[in-house]
Amino acid sequence: MNAYTNIEAEINVLGAAMQDDKALKAVVEMDPDDFSEPAHRLILNAMKDLNRAGTPVDLVTMYTELQKSNRIEIIGGAAYLPKLISSVVTTANVKSYIRIVRECATRRRLRGIGESLIQASAEPEKNVDEIRETAALDIRKVKGDGGIKLVNQEQAVIDTYEQLSDAQKREDQPDNRIMTGLGPLDKMTGGLYGSKLMIIGARPSVGKSIFAMTICLNAAKQGKRVLYITMEMKVNELMEREFASASMVNLSEITSGEISEDGWMKLAESIPTLVSRQIFYCTDGYTVEDIRRAAFMLYEDGGIDLICVDYLQLLEGSKKRSNRQEEVSDISRGLKRLAQELNIPIIALSQLNRGNAKEKRPPTMNDARESGAIEQDANIFLLLHDPDVDELKNEDLRRLHKNLGDRGMKLIYVNVDKNRQGRKGIFYIAFDGDHMRFLPLKKEDPQ
Repeated sequence: MNAYTNIEAEINVLGAAMQDDKALKAVVEMDPDDFSEPAHRLILNAMKDLNRAGTPVDLVTMYTELQKSNRIEIIGGAAYLPKLISSVVTTANVKSYIRIVRECATRRRLRGIGESLIQASAEPEKNVDEIRETAALDIRKVKGDGGIKLVNQEQAVIDTYEQLSDAQKREDQPDNRIMTGLGPLDKMTGGLYGSKLMIIGARPSVGKSIFAMTICLNAAKQGKRVLYITMEMKVNELMEREFASASMVNLSEITSGEISEDGWMKLAESIPTLVSRQIFYCTDGYTVEDIRRAAFMLYEDGGIDLICVDYLQLLEGSKKRSNRQEEVSDISRGLKRLAQELNIPIIALSQLNRGNAKEKRPPTMNDARESGAIEQDANIFLLLHDPDVDELKNEDLRRLHKNLGDRGMKLIYVNVDKNRQGRKGIFYIAFDGDHMRFLPLKKEDPQ
């Protein structure tokens, strides 16, 4: 027995499975690679075959199953099966033995990753970042119990129902979902979670960067770690916007340097709030590979919950393509793959075509520049629009448009045009440009 192998534990696991149905149920969920002995892997596979066929697993059925496939001699002969059973003092300890067997298997897998890492690091043609990231992902898979697991329909139904029931009991307790803080959007999407790719599209100067930053700030308030990639702005410019939002000092006052005494006091008071947010900025992300490197730096140093890219069309493809549309397709798919690898949501902003200046209409997904793959890869596609008052057919909305305008704010139309796991729909939101923030409308306002 050593850190990588515990034959006694393996014997007890298999012996218990042939004597106790409850033990068998736990053992057949194991991976053959959990066992270090080839003979034990063959025995587990035979158990799995019998269990799938609805045949009881005992000494006789196991002997018959192994004999018909000519595996009985490979495992050490007919006498080996009784030896497994006689070695078991009690089947009550099977879960402890399973834990020991899996822990040894995990150590073997980690050893394999280490050996692969040593071999890869010795090959000068291999990219160092790629080697490191691959090792990090492999380790994460091991931590998640490794291997491939198939779930049948019955188990999937039961597990999902229990999750829904637990969520109902938890009510407002936090989970892995990131709530955007924008009520109507959260109702439609259920928040951001998993490997969702959200695209926010808008024509220039509508406020898509502020919309995305509003979501990021709300995520940070929930204790999430956010990576914000920007190629348009410097970090201090982003912080000026955040100061405006947190302190309620007008952005124009901050950028002009003409800050009043009261303004300075508000800025100082907002500092504790701002420094408590775990947002990390990167202005050097020109390709998906750059973003990937930044994401893994954060992943390895405390974790990462959300990535925001401002904006997609400014990224460069890592490969030369015959046209820009193919290049953007590579970029979109690269972001989607990154979201899946890290199992976190990614927000990517997309510039929309300006369209005809005389044409007053809300944008559609087709207005996204080089839109093909962007539409296909997105789980959620939002479109923002700054409507003129004469575009609004509802009298209440016209009145709201005017009231917001009188207060230096805008009424923004938001269209959730694609939502793979939720509702699509349209809602309106207020944009406070002076303080760089989006605000949900009051309950009495038309949505």
